[in-house]
Amino acid sequence: MTDADVPSVKIAMKSRFDFGAARRLAKFCRDNNVDIIHTHFLRENYIALMSRLFYSKTRVVYTNHILMKNGFITRLMNRFFSPLQHRVIAVCEAGKKLLVKSGFPERIIEVIHNGIDARLWACERRGKNEPLTFIYVARVVEGKGHEFLLRAAALIKDKPFRLVIAGDGNLFGDMILLAERLGIWEKVIFTGFCEDVKPMLAAADVFISASESEALSISILEAMASGLPVIATDVGGNPEIILGAGCGVLVPYNEPKVLADAMADMLANAEARGKYGQASLEAVNGEFSVETMYKKTMEVYRR
Repeated sequence: MTDADVPSVKIAMKSRFDFGAARRLAKFCRDNNVDIIHTHFLRENYIALMSRLFYSKTRVVYTNHILMKNGFITRLMNRFFSPLQHRVIAVCEAGKKLLVKSGFPERIIEVIHNGIDARLWACERRGKNEPLTFIYVARVVEGKGHEFLLRAAALIKDKPFRLVIAGDGNLFGDMILLAERLGIWEKVIFTGFCEDVKPMLAAADVFISASESEALSISILEAMASGLPVIATDVGGNPEIILGAGCGVLVPYNEPKVLADAMADMLANAEARGKYGQASLEAVNGEFSVETMYKKTMEVYRR
């Protein structure tokens, strides 16, 4: 914000029920004629809602970015505070369903897909790599499906391909050992932490997302903006991207044989890869663009 020359103020909070922080936020809103508070985490959302007890003119919009079941107390608090909530934004339909189960009234929930600036990821794609390169960009931690992906890759290890795993995490060493045990060590490149994945996406042929859970994956959108076809798990908001854009294939989580078949099909079908890649580019310049996200968010603000 500072780099963009946007004034910013830090309001510290000790907990999600910090009335002192709520009072300070209300004072700031009153002094600066603030119309909208837009929150992105539940704790901050509670503080913003409580601030309306001291200054009611400000409206609160909350965007939920993750698929996580709430406990009983949190569900109760969501219901209790809902009269103070202007709107809630879910980034996918699966997120909306979970928010309703978490105590938010369905009538105040809008679905607005995440969007990116495709221009930042645009690249000059070269022809097919020899061998063809799959890439997965994610933290190497529980729930991201790296073991699932490696076991799938092992089922087609007789075929010519390369698999790039970009990211680091507590399972990094374990996945290296697993690749060795599965006999695919020479086919897999573990990059570790990457500050800039754009060159790797530009050099790849197919993006894979093997996660157990996703809301609306920014990593998938960035890969799409790089012109890549996508193989993704059929979880969370992934179907809305893959089926909505027609940019790839969905597979069930933790079924290596199905993922292996999808990878083999991508290896064999250059025409499908080209069609999916073109659909990816069209989608990130349409429904999944930052411009579309901005327009729909502004519409929520004005209601």
